[in-house]
Amino acid sequence: MARDLTLSVVIPNYNYAKYVGAAIQSALDVRWPHVEVVVVDDGSTDNSLEVIAAFGDKVIVVAQANAGQMQSCVNGFRRTSGDVIIFLDSDDALHPDVMSEIAAVWSDRASKFQFQMRAIDADGNPTGNILPQFFVVPTPQQVRQWATTSGVYPTPPGSGNAYPRWVAERIFDFKSDFVDRAPDSYLVTAAPIYGDVITIPKLLVDYRVHGENHGAFLQLEETRFAREVDVTRRRFKFFTEVAASAGVHVASDALNRNMLYLCLRAASLALRPDCHPIANDSATSVLQDMLKAIVYPQGFSFAQRASLLLWTIGVLAGPARVSRALVSWRYAPTSRPRLMRTALTLLRVVR
Repeated sequence: MARDLTLSVVIPNYNYAKYVGAAIQSALDVRWPHVEVVVVDDGSTDNSLEVIAAFGDKVIVVAQANAGQMQSCVNGFRRTSGDVIIFLDSDDALHPDVMSEIAAVWSDRASKFQFQMRAIDADGNPTGNILPQFFVVPTPQQVRQWATTSGVYPTPPGSGNAYPRWVAERIFDFKSDFVDRAPDSYLVTAAPIYGDVITIPKLLVDYRVHGENHGAFLQLEETRFAREVDVTRRRFKFFTEVAASAGVHVASDALNRNMLYLCLRAASLALRPDCHPIANDSATSVLQDMLKAIVYPQGFSFAQRASLLLWTIGVLAGPARVSRALVSWRYAPTSRPRLMRTALTLLRVVR
């Protein structure tokens, strides 16, 4: 039955003419009998449409006025007919066996299939990094437990995930006042609620590391952390709304057990307390929450959790120069510009 599945690859694109051709070709090169490719150009001002048009009737093209990545993915999804959906960033590339590996573990209970990503540079050369590097390969039961008790589970960024059609449909149709530009803020967040998240510990997509995308942090932007704290709280509220609609219980203090969220809180407080979005928050409160959170695995080994605790202590207790250096080291290494987004999503703060 799995061999009868159709894979739909949706590629949202905005001004990535230099990369989108490789993304499209990688989707067309997937070794599977039933593949359709939908490319949504979001009002590009470069020659993206020329690159896309060169593929002719091999792809379905949606050309729209600029509306953002989220709306591009929704509009592209509405043009698909496949059973399995991958939302492929236009600067990433699928490996040929991705659908075969999904089919090999196919389950009607699955809400998401996630796999590892090989980091490449702007020219397509491997950098040696692999995302995520699992401490343990999580079972669907562990993913659900970590998400509902700690508000987090290990997951790759957007291109490293595939969704059964019904899951994408349900998530895109869910009514909420939460608004975010990134489609995986919704999809990655809600997936553990609707079924089993199945992890495939194999490299099945290339994740391009370059300095032109929205997530790039070539220099430390101190006010960014206040915004990340705020949007993470709103994403968690969205997660609890989805869970409530499905009758799934989420621990009321789950977000404050999420060690990556607590790192963001610490960075925001240390660097720009004047614009920190949580009233009456304090270093003491963050450290108390960290000490409680360390007993929750959430995809980390104990040694990794201990290192996050020590980093937080250094950020909150050290002098300003040390705090800034520690935050910069974690979130804005100049040799890994695109990995700022990964640092915030590799073990995803549930959205």
